[in-house]
Amino acid sequence: MEGQSEAPSKPSKFFLVKVTAGQERNVAKILETRVTSPEQQGIYSILILPEIRGYIFVEAESRDKVSVLIHGIKHVKAGSILPVKKEEIMIHLIEKPTIEMLSIGDTVEIISGPLQGISGKIIRVDKPKNEVTIEPTDAAFVLPISVPADQVRVLKEKGV
Repeated sequence: MEGQSEAPSKPSKFFLVKVTAGQERNVAKILETRVTSPEQQGIYSILILPEIRGYIFVEAESRDKVSVLIHGIKHVKAGSILPVKKEEIMIHLIEKPTIEMLSIGDTVEIISGPLQGISGKIIRVDKPKNEVTIEPTDAAFVLPISVPADQVRVLKEKGV
């Protein structure tokens, strides 16, 4: 989830912006750079919800502010700004522990710690210890590595 935040001076609203599926993060990064410019006051946050592909959410003072913000961005669909109730977004913002989203057979990358950058397949999930054991894909021989679950990012799920 990407975000840019400041105290709203006017009541804010959430708007749904349709984008090319798979380009949500790229569009959000472009929006983030635009929000940091002084003429883009009134934009409070940019949300990406991984389970809702093809859409990003923008918290802003008005629809017009969002329209100016997204103007000219390649992967934004034309006429795609729709108001959304805050409650509809909040149900997706409940944080799940990372270990709950990992399963045997998933391909993951270690994103922090001394083994950062190594990717491999999960061969064991130890929920009580909050650890996963992976077999690196590019190792010369099989060498299982156990790392904390919050140090990995899923690259490819087992069934996908």
